[in-house]
Amino acid sequence: MNNRRKCREQSGGRERQTMKVRTKKAGVVFLSAALIMAAGIPVYASEGADTGTQESSMNLTMSKESDYMMTIPKTTTSIQFGTVDTVIGDLSVTGDIGTKQQVAVTVEKTDFTDVKDEKNAFPFALQSGGADFEKAVWNWEQVRADTPTAYSLTVHIPSETWGEVVAGDYTAVLTFHAELQDIE
Repeated sequence: MNNRRKCREQSGGRERQTMKVRTKKAGVVFLSAALIMAAGIPVYASEGADTGTQESSMNLTMSKESDYMMTIPKTTTSIQFGTVDTVIGDLSVTGDIGTKQQVAVTVEKTDFTDVKDEKNAFPFALQSGGADFEKAVWNWEQVRADTPTAYSLTVHIPSETWGEVVAGDYTAVLTFHAELQDIE
């Protein structure tokens, strides 16, 4: 019985030693492969037979997003009854856009409407420089300028219109829309 036990112990010891050797070999092979991959593979180029020169190129890219900020006149302005032209402030656009881009700003307006009777309303004109204002466009140079291009806006209500307005509290809304556009 003792001989069988010795045989088993010896063969078990050999199996453990064989596994240790296999594990060490696998670790060495893996480490060698990792070092080869990390070191990179050198590339050699031969010189041209005729000129003795070599040429290579590399593409570099960079991107910067366009950004702009539209500044509108005050958010609330009171119009005095009977005033034909009321300056409400400046409209401008600043920022950084591409040379083949522009910022277009449009404005939508509602009539002055009596807050207690929506059927009681009257029109007005939004003007800049004495002309009706509906849209303005800023090119890339105007948007980047140290002194931005600004449009002074005026609410124009003719005297004839004021003569027809009945007593009440009225509100109107100006909604400005800015859009970044690509141009050719």
